[in-house]
Amino acid sequence: MAISAQQQQQAAQLTPCRFCNNVPTAQTKFRGHRGLIIMMQFRHVDGPFCRDCGMATFREMTSKTLIQGWYGYGSFFITPFVVLWNIINRRKVANLAPPQPSPYGGARQPMNPGKRLLARPISIIGLLMPFILVFAAILLITLTSDA
Repeated sequence: MAISAQQQQQAAQLTPCRFCNNVPTAQTKFRGHRGLIIMMQFRHVDGPFCRDCGMATFREMTSKTLIQGWYGYGSFFITPFVVLWNIINRRKVANLAPPQPSPYGGARQPMNPGKRLLARPISIIGLLMPFILVFAAILLITLTSDA
């Protein structure tokens, strides 16, 4: 028995947010990545999310990935894909209506989404990190080849 698009939308309207129990929500996943030179660590937080909790989770996971994700051989190439994944999934929660108390009760105050991603100093530093690392590698190679 197939579920129609309208039934899926109605279910999303009544499925409470995993953090604050408000509605409407969107089912999505935000990912994080941490490069550890030799090893790497993947993280994720699954929804459903209301608009505010989803935006807070997106901004937190993405800004941490931008600052922590570049430090490893594979991580240097994986981090941009994780950030892109989060940006794509951000649309699912950004387009939701403001959080409202769930008809089932138990609603709490939604998370504070905080500053926009690019208004956070840690995100700006994280965006510059690949350039800093490449510059440092070129400088190191140049200095060692002159000796």
